[in-house]
Amino acid sequence: MKPEFHPVNVDDHFAVCMAFRRDAYLCTFQSDHGFAPFIRGYEERMRARLVDPRWYYIHIWDNDQIIGQLEFKSYSDEAETGYIHLIYLIPEYRGSGVADIVQKFMADTLYQAGCQAMLLTVSRTNERALRHYRRWGWQRVGEDGSLRGTDIYRRDIRIQPDGELVLC
Repeated sequence: MKPEFHPVNVDDHFAVCMAFRRDAYLCTFQSDHGFAPFIRGYEERMRARLVDPRWYYIHIWDNDQIIGQLEFKSYSDEAETGYIHLIYLIPEYRGSGVADIVQKFMADTLYQAGCQAMLLTVSRTNERALRHYRRWGWQRVGEDGSLRGTDIYRRDIRIQPDGELVLC
């Protein structure tokens, strides 16, 4: 399977974005308690960020079906480091290898934007995500004080002399 990556069309697919965000929140916190304040203003933020070239709101497609969503940006508090806000795949595609393709897509996109590393936040209770990130070489670098029970992970991005992307 070769997924396609396309910018989110908010006018046509905002309901999909909301459903994906809710499910991701449930996967993270095992409850939707606190989701309403968390998501407040989401559509307005998306629309504003979609015109900023440093932000990426991407739907992952398999043929004519949206199977996931990415939200990331090519900056963070660390120099030359992008920040991943959301990696989401619908349940039927988890464990299918698509997440590996997604990792490469984000790393390549961020590298082309001048990043040498990526950061993300993940819940300590989201075992499936933690296994995936650790397998891909993400390293815990600290606790995220802004979200309950979450840690910050980092992964370096490098290019070999032959041009091959290396995820460290």
